[in-house]
Amino acid sequence: MSATQWFWVGAAGMTLGTVPPVVDALRNPQRARYDAVLAAVTGVAAVAYTLMALGIGEQTVGGHAVHLARYADWLVTTPLLVLYLCLLCRPGRRTYVTLVALDAAVIGAGVGAALTPTAQRWAFYAVGCVAYLGLLYGLLVSLPRALGDDADSRVAATFTVLRNLTVVLWTLYPAVWLLAPTGVGVLQPEMEAIVVVYLDFISKVGFVAYAIVGIDAVDRIVSAGSSAPAPADD
Repeated sequence: MSATQWFWVGAAGMTLGTVPPVVDALRNPQRARYDAVLAAVTGVAAVAYTLMALGIGEQTVGGHAVHLARYADWLVTTPLLVLYLCLLCRPGRRTYVTLVALDAAVIGAGVGAALTPTAQRWAFYAVGCVAYLGLLYGLLVSLPRALGDDADSRVAATFTVLRNLTVVLWTLYPAVWLLAPTGVGVLQPEMEAIVVVYLDFISKVGFVAYAIVGIDAVDRIVSAGSSAPAPADD
């Protein structure tokens, strides 16, 4: 299969992944806030994959294609994934803003590296890696600290699985970028497309699917009256 065909596969998979949270929101309005975040993750990704399949936003840099829609997707959906984790553990707004800023730095550095055909792209890559280390600290330390040791066991379990899924898969993306034509060029475009579609599918549709399976954690948050806006600061 060509890269374009894999993009269509990604579009179809993301579209199907949007259905469960939409259905759940219609059946359980008290969860709509949470379901809307989940539906937006896969919904935005479905649009991005459709654009990539149609060749919209594709730039040729250094002899390889750079899909700007992919980076636009990540710039929107990765903060939404962080938002869902924050809705489960409720850190202060400062923590969420910091995590989003670090996330934006990672994606922005990735765009800069992908669009730079010279050796300077490695400087962008290094900046992105440093920002990602900060993001990892927030996911692995700051958010669990906000959740607390006395959190509801179901909420804590759901958060931990979703957080771990996110950390493991997000850590693979820099390695794929490095091996792809954007980096050292070990992976051919078709293989890169397969790998990225797979990672995107698990990190987004897999995240949404598990969040729906563990949606009773949201019920416990709502019933405890802890779904109000997070405090202004940590």
